Amino acid sequence: MPSPQPLRAYTNIPFEIFIIVFTVLPFFVLAYFYSVLPDRVPLFMKLSGEVAVWTEKTPLSVFRVPLMAVVTQVVCILMKYGTVQSKAIAPFEIAIEQTKLHEQYLSLNAGLWDWFRWTVAFKMSVESLDTIFLSLERFKFLSRPAFIITAIAAVLGVAGALFYAYRLLVVRREMKEKFGDAKAQEPVDTRHVYGGVLYFNPSDSVLFAS
Repeated sequence: MPSPQPLRAYTNIPFEIFIIVFTVLPFFVLAYFYSVLPDRVPLFMKLSGEVAVWTEKTPLSVFRVPLMAVVTQVVCILMKYGTVQSKAIAPFEIAIEQTKLHEQYLSLNAGLWDWFRWTVAFKMSVESLDTIFLSLERFKFLSRPAFIITAIAAVLGVAGALFYAYRLLVVRREMKEKFGDAKAQEPVDTRHVYGGVLYFNPSDSVLFAS
């Protein structure tokens, strides 16, 4: 049974720098413009890119989106860590043959979470700046390009997630055909089911539990 790989084996420094920069930079930009923002700032947007709800300027309302981005990054990191720490379930005699497919499956899982991470970092960093673009008249011309960029990032996020989900299902099917689906015969541990819907088990490499 292969040992769990460290998290650094499924990432690289340039990618992590990209995530950190796009996650942290909005805090500095918003802090710089905080004093010149008006008393009301945008809270929610319509699908057309126009402001649906305005709210009073407070640190929470101004930094709301970058704070959400940080929380999302933490969740994705924890899910990715749980994924790469999962172990193979094959008997010892076929473990060596299964290792390649298992590693491919884990890499795709990690890649899926990284895809979420970069799209979230990019989309929400631009979305954070909308507080400035929509509040200050001299920057209002940038609100439309920012809306288009965030929309494109959202579409790319969904498209990438579907691609990774398809690849995961293909690899999972190949593993079942070659080695059977021993884990599928085991009942799902209800201790790892949250809210009756969400399933997360660090010792289980399966992305979707049946």
